[in-house]
Amino acid sequence: MLDRRRARLPEVQAVITNWRNVDQQLISLSSALDLLRNHPSVLPDAAAGLAIPQFTEMRAQVAQVIEQYTAVEARFSRDTVNIGVSGSARMGKSTLLQSISGLGDEQIPTGRDLPVTAIRSRIYNSPDLRRAVLRLHSPESFLDEVIKAYHLELGFDQWPTTLDEFRTWNYPAELSDPKPDKVSLLARLRDIHAALWSYEQDLCRAEREMVVGLDHLRQFVAYPTHESQHSTDPVPRRYLAVRDARIDCAFPHAEVDRLGIIDLPGLGEIAAGAESHHVTGLRHEVDVVLLIKKASETSAFWTAADAQALKLLDLARGSIRNRGDFVYLVVNTPKGAESLADPLRAHITHQVNDGQPGKYFTVLDTDAAEPESVRGGVLSPLLTALAARLPVMDEECLAGAREAAAGTAAGIELMLADLTTAMRSVRAASGDVTETIADQARKLREDLAIELNALVAELRARVMADEDDPEYVSAIKAVYGDVVAWIEGGFGIGAETWQAAAFRAFGTDGSGRYADEQINRIRVEIGNRFAALDTFYSGQIERTRRDVGLILRRHCGDLLTGAGEGTALLTELADLLDNPRNPCPALHQAVTGLLALRMEYRSHLHPLLRPQLDGLRMQYEDPRTGRPVAVIVPELTEKGARDLYVNFTHLAENAAHEVRKALMAGEMTPVMVTYAAVEHFVDAFIRSGASNELGSPGSEREFERFARAYRDELWPGAYQGIAEGNVRYDRVMTLIDTLYGTLAEARRAA
Repeated sequence: MLDRRRARLPEVQAVITNWRNVDQQLISLSSALDLLRNHPSVLPDAAAGLAIPQFTEMRAQVAQVIEQYTAVEARFSRDTVNIGVSGSARMGKSTLLQSISGLGDEQIPTGRDLPVTAIRSRIYNSPDLRRAVLRLHSPESFLDEVIKAYHLELGFDQWPTTLDEFRTWNYPAELSDPKPDKVSLLARLRDIHAALWSYEQDLCRAEREMVVGLDHLRQFVAYPTHESQHSTDPVPRRYLAVRDARIDCAFPHAEVDRLGIIDLPGLGEIAAGAESHHVTGLRHEVDVVLLIKKASETSAFWTAADAQALKLLDLARGSIRNRGDFVYLVVNTPKGAESLADPLRAHITHQVNDGQPGKYFTVLDTDAAEPESVRGGVLSPLLTALAARLPVMDEECLAGAREAAAGTAAGIELMLADLTTAMRSVRAASGDVTETIADQARKLREDLAIELNALVAELRARVMADEDDPEYVSAIKAVYGDVVAWIEGGFGIGAETWQAAAFRAFGTDGSGRYADEQINRIRVEIGNRFAALDTFYSGQIERTRRDVGLILRRHCGDLLTGAGEGTALLTELADLLDNPRNPCPALHQAVTGLLALRMEYRSHLHPLLRPQLDGLRMQYEDPRTGRPVAVIVPELTEKGARDLYVNFTHLAENAAHEVRKALMAGEMTPVMVTYAAVEHFVDAFIRSGASNELGSPGSEREFERFARAYRDELWPGAYQGIAEGNVRYDRVMTLIDTLYGTLAEARRAA
């Protein structure tokens, strides 16, 4: 399950990136609209529609989409299945964790009176490790996340922003409105203030990690004991510098290796912001939650506080449909309290499950202090259920994020459509030259279409001509002549040298080995020498790129200023079309497609012409018997060596002739390849429609975007006197197009 999650992580991260871009583009669009709305050239009636309605709410919806996908990202990033353990203080939460992990009071403190767990701890089954890694606050994060939270809860208007300010801060002895919860918060804040001496050294300039042995962990994760708080000595509180802790140790029962237990601070504690922090942690860190309820004289019934705890957990459930998939209730029944368990279970059934056992939530029974009871009563049924339900919950989380994204995207696109209509009104009312730019873009596209279509027609005429392409014929003849010269020159070493080597080989290996080696060498060399046509092919393709590039340059004013032609010129244009601020994906793909065009003898023609070289072999299969039959069996004499040379020469010349003839009659010629490529380029560059696989608005819209982006270079001097209002108008229209494209990309990535 974890491996399948990891495989889906890149698509989730891509969606998050797209939605963060959407948020930034909304901000840019709102700012651009403000600038345009306040410009004197925009009439008041037209300016009224130039705003994003409910801009703050729209950004909040985008933030919610990002948060949902971030929760999915955290879920799919985990290397373990994480079980969160929660509950009010003194319910046996820490005892249960001890039974699962095998740790003791020094690592997972328990207590009979005061709340004990001070920070969130993550406990992982790690057979080869036994340590704790503490993530510490910086002074800034401590003051912002801890101290500021207390000040806000207490209604204080100001709070310290440096440790020196905090050290000398004067807190009141009592509150003017002494509500019980506020009194407790003030008491806690005064304790934190008084203990600064004990944890200040742990607050470094930047957040950092610290590794500590498990035997010394308690002081970093637990509140002071009752005895220490009532001592006359100063009370240290080093846990205040700790953001969270990771504990690695070997669990006693390792049937499931990749398991994590998240020890969450108890619900209902008086730390400022604890419950909100609790829910956020649940959403991003756990796959399922155990809510502990202890059967005792004081808690043998379901209370309003328990209902509130379940409500908080329900907030963390997110898009998981079945509440009982995410939360399991655990009845902790210590020895001697068995008589209280039945009333507690009955009350839970009545209050939580509508009188039907297991209707909404599964209730598990255990004695948290007994590891075997925890294993059989909690872990075994829980992990069995997760094996079936965890993939379902994963899909529901992802589906919920997609649904939220689709709704938000639809709202943004509706806003963009309304805004585009309002922008047309601005253009009509202002009487500026923005419409001229659209007309110019349309004319540019038409002019390019005329010349590019003429080039396609010229190439097509060459393809359809009765006569062969004289340049191609000349190139084939030149290569063929080189091959024949090599053959007649004694296969590169001279006739006498070749025959002498053959005769010597007869005396050691007979004729077979030498003949096989030479016939293979001749076949390879003929193929290599015909590959010299690659120079001609690449020259023809480069000439085609030059023809296309020069047409584009003639109509693009001062935009394409590079000294190069052909490949260099088209590469320059491709870079301009790939500008992140003004992307033209359809036009860019058309240009890069032409740049990627290749025609090579080895890759494209040799596989088709290979049968013409089959005559260069020493034996063939008799069709009647299926046995190999020798083509040439020379005498093992000097005369036999001469005869073998003559025969090989004839075979090689015949093979070269057959390749030449096949090339002359071939259906794949450079002009055919370039004709097809240019025709496809023109279709893609001039005539591509909207809603293609790139999420592009189509070549017509992209030409207008291209024209707005490079107006002054395309038509130098024509817009030197353009009003600032038109520049602002163009900026808004570009941002609208960009935002449409980003939403389309987010939709595809999801």
